[in-house]
Amino acid sequence: MVTRTERDRFQAMFRKLDIDGDGVIEQVDMDQVVQEVLVRTGALPGSPTWRRVTDLSNKWWQTLRSSADADGDGKVTAREFVAAYRRPEFLDQVAIPFELAVLETIDADNDGRISLVEWLTWQQAKGLPPHEALQEFQQIDVDGDGFLTRDECTQHVKESYTTPAS
Repeated sequence: MVTRTERDRFQAMFRKLDIDGDGVIEQVDMDQVVQEVLVRTGALPGSPTWRRVTDLSNKWWQTLRSSADADGDGKVTAREFVAAYRRPEFLDQVAIPFELAVLETIDADNDGRISLVEWLTWQQAKGLPPHEALQEFQQIDVDGDGFLTRDECTQHVKESYTTPAS
């Protein structure tokens, strides 16, 4: 059973991915986010980076759709989204690899860390207001060094999907 806190948290995540705000997530929503990030980071269509992120995005969508789209209409409602994201295998096999691939893409200087500017690029593409993106960056940057590491990002994704909000 989904608690009210879990439902609220997952619905907030859902709204971030429902790019056009029509109350459902469709592949076009994910395509729009991913293409925006790839354009902002200068990844060229057909490049290894472009293919990797696009492939992971497509895998994310297909897994979400196959595990959540109960009525087979090609759309995922908020209720369907919550059900899919509560499954640990979805988190480990799709959500974390996808998020990390995108973060690697926005690592413009390829130093293995995400700066605040790089982070804001991704969050702006997702439509997150700058003040919210800054707050999230500060939460993820547990060592306070001004950069996000792969481990910090992985831990944040896991906590976002599994830790009850206070």
